[in-house]
Order: sequence, then C-alpha cells, then structure tokens
Amino acid sequence: MRNFIGIIGWLCLSGTLRAQGIDRNRVMEYLQDQQYEEAITYLRPKVNPREPREMALLGYTCYQGGKMADAADIYEKVLILDSTLIPALQNLATIRSQQERYGEAVHLYQRIVQLKPASAAAWKQLGFAAFIAQMPDSGFVWLQQAYQLNPADARVAARTAEEWMERKAYPRADSITRVFLERDSTASAVLTTAAKTTYMVKNYQRTAGIGEQLQRLNVVSPNTFVYVIAANYALKKYQACIDTYQYLLDRNAASESVTYYTALAHTALRQYQESNMLLLRCIGFAKSSSLESYYSSMAANYESLRQFKPALANLDTSWYLSHKPLRQYSMGRIYETGLHNGNTAMKYYKRFLQLYKPGSSPEETEIHQYLQSRMKTQGYSK
Repeated sequence: MRNFIGIIGWLCLSGTLRAQGIDRNRVMEYLQDQQYEEAITYLRPKVNPREPREMALLGYTCYQGGKMADAADIYEKVLILDSTLIPALQNLATIRSQQERYGEAVHLYQRIVQLKPASAAAWKQLGFAAFIAQMPDSGFVWLQQAYQLNPADARVAARTAEEWMERKAYPRADSITRVFLERDSTASAVLTTAAKTTYMVKNYQRTAGIGEQLQRLNVVSPNTFVYVIAANYALKKYQACIDTYQYLLDRNAASESVTYYTALAHTALRQYQESNMLLLRCIGFAKSSSLESYYSSMAANYESLRQFKPALANLDTSWYLSHKPLRQYSMGRIYETGLHNGNTAMKYYKRFLQLYKPGSSPEETEIHQYLQSRMKTQGYSK
C-alpha cells in the first residue's frame, strides 16, 4: 500500500493523469479495494505508452493483480523510456527475484544503488539478493555497506555477524551483536545470532543469559538453543540444560543435539535412567553420524548402574557402527573390572592392539602404551 500511495502521489504531482483523462479517484478506489482486473481494464486504453510514470502505474497494477509476466514486460518498456525510474527498477527486481532470475535482480539492484548510494535499504536489498544469487563475496561487501549506513537494522546486523562467523572472525562478529543489543535487547534476529557469537568467543555465561532472554520472548530456534544448552553444560549448569530442553520440548522443537546434551546433563547428575531415555530418543532420530556416540554414552550409563550386560550390548552396537578401536578396549575393561572375566577381557585388549593405528588420539595412544606394557609384564603376546 505504501508503494501504491507513492506512485499515485507521484502521478498526481506530474499532472499526467488529468492530461490523459484518467480519473485519479477511480484508480485509487480500484487499488484500495483490490479490484485489480477492473483497474487494469480501465488503465490499458488510457495510459500513454511514451509516458514512463503512467506505464509504471499500469505495471504496478498488473503486478498486484498477479500478472507477473505482463508487469515485467511493462517495466522493461518503462526502463527503456527512463532508466532512472527507481520504482520501476525496484518492482522489476522484486519480480525477477520471485521468478528466481536472481542474476537479473542483482543487476537491477545495482542500478538502484548507483542512483541512491546513500540508501542503506538499497544496499541491503543488493546484498541479500547477491547471497541468494550465490555471489557470497560481493554480497558480503554490499552487506557491509548497508551495515555502515544503518547499523540499527536488526536483519543487517545479524547477517553481518553471521558472515564474519563464517570467516571465523568470532570477536568481530560478537562485537557487532554486542553493540546492537546495547541499544535494543529485544531484537530476536540479533539475539539468536548473539547466542552463537558469544559461544564462539567462549563467553558461556553471556550465552546462557541470552538463552534466558530468548525464552522470555518465547523464541523457538533449535539451532540457536544448541549453543545455549552447550554453554550451560560447559558451566555445569545441568538443571538449566534440562529446563531448556523442556522449554523446547513443549514447543515441539527439541532437536537431536539438544536432546543429547540434556542426556549428558542427566548423566552428570547421576540420573542414568533419565539419560538413557533421552539417548534412546536420540537413537530414534537415526539420522546422524553421531548415532554410535549415543550407544557409547548409554553404555557408560549402564556401566555406572553396574548393569554390565546392557552396557556391553550398547558398546557392541557402537563398535558395529563406528569400528573405533577404543570400543574394543571399553568392552575388555568391563569384562575385567565389572564381570571379573580376565580371559575374555584379554581377547578384547588384544583386538584393540591389533586395530590401533599410529597417530590416533592421545587417549588411544596412552591406552596402547599401557596395554603393551601390561602384556609384556604378564607374559602375553600381542
């Protein structure tokens, strides 16, 4: 509607409506009542095909009436008559974006910023159009221009910070969200980005605080709350992890990663049965390369409960999925320390030694050295 009012006002000032016999009030009534077909039928024989502003009004009316192709053709003719007519450039760029002709949209937005180089909104449109058109480097340059002209735009500030994070410039990204939130702490777009930036600079206390603010605003964003729950876990605020999970669960937004962190929080509180219930839910997602880790974590819980057979069963599944040598060692350790079956334990230890590869993790290297020394001392051969 704002665009419509601007076009009508422009045409009235130009005096062209009356000169061509167009009833200004009638056109306004058609558009206000969304009678676009009637408006198009009325305007077509009356507009001057050599008058760009009248043609632009017809193009706008066709666009509002859902006649995208007709509107685009009209705007192309308008721009031949006047290549500087910003409403025509703007509306044609919008149409090209909706038609997924993103390269053409970028070109049109470039023409707008050439005409309005001090317009933050124009640079913003250009930047976002470039990202959609798979032109990330140009998009980032143009987005920064929009941010410099108007750092108070929440969407621009959030996307600029996201782009700096993509480039691993975490302190710079965090400074953008911090400065913005000092002015406006209720902008959810920036808050969700800030949860990530604060986590990446290891300011976990601030991440947790942002999570509380997002909950007060009733914002639901599973990808964001992964950072919040991870921060609370790092701070050993295990009940906060559980509360966050419940907040998301109530809103059908408890993702796999959020559920897994909550399971670990229950484990830290020695609530092993609750943890295993959540780990089973994680397994139910069955869509992640982390699946074997869930079985391994359940095995650790069962071992803590001194339920060694289910612990071994889960470790065996974890081994089947990952073929990590460390799982062989863990099964051997349970046989030795939990079931007091040294002979079976030694079979798993030997298998670990056979599967071990130089350059493995420090933990595996340490276990490898320990088992080799033990084998020699006790007279076992590898």
